[in-house]
Amino acid sequence: MSDNDFINRVMDGLKEQGYLMIPDDFIDQLIITLHANVTTINTMTQIAELETKMLGSLLPTGSRQVESLKELSTRIAEIAFNVEDVRNDQR
Repeated sequence: MSDNDFINRVMDGLKEQGYLMIPDDFIDQLIITLHANVTTINTMTQIAELETKMLGSLLPTGSRQVESLKELSTRIAEIAFNVEDVRNDQR
């Protein structure tokens, strides 16, 4: 039996028992992507804050956009940390 066959059989057995094993490479890439999204959203937040300061009353929804971006950033960061916990539990 090859290594791949063995791994597939083990994975199938774990799935049948209700366990889902996600490859570490996938989880690592997902974590990197989530953190990159947080960085991008934080940059967008800074730009929105600057626009709101510069344009003031011309952007009545500016402060709502800033708060929405901050909330989105927080949620994605929470997901990233939860994924890290899943990875650590799998190891």
